[in-house]
Amino acid sequence: MSCRTRACGGGRPSPAEAAAQLGYPAGQVRRATARAETVLRARRAAPYLAGVATALHRAGWATTEAAPEVQLPGDDRVVAALVMDSDRAPAPALVWDERYGWRTAASRRHPITKGAVLPSEGEGVRYLSGGIAPPPGDVVTALTTTDA
Repeated sequence: MSCRTRACGGGRPSPAEAAAQLGYPAGQVRRATARAETVLRARRAAPYLAGVATALHRAGWATTEAAPEVQLPGDDRVVAALVMDSDRAPAPALVWDERYGWRTAASRRHPITKGAVLPSEGEGVRYLSGGIAPPPGDVVTALTTTDA
């Protein structure tokens, strides 16, 4: 892996170096750097989330294959919701949180709780097993089993 910052002898300054050259206070640089890292994690998750959206569509639970729009609550977390709008869907929506993985949601309208607070299991909320980012087919399988 090559280094492109000036500290390593490369041509481009790091984001922190560029911010310092532009006169930004250190606190703003830290916040902006943290936010940028979160945005990059969201971008890296997008293809995976699109794959799950496609799997839900193929299962007949969603009318479109559209990848969900990721949300960044608190500027340090990545979450996304997939609405399952078919009458045959096992839940109204599916929510992915980079910290906990997949869970069902009781509401299509507001599947992500305010501030992305983790809801308790029950009343339409079920946490799916399989880790943080199981393969899309495993997400579909977990939704079809009731003991997951």
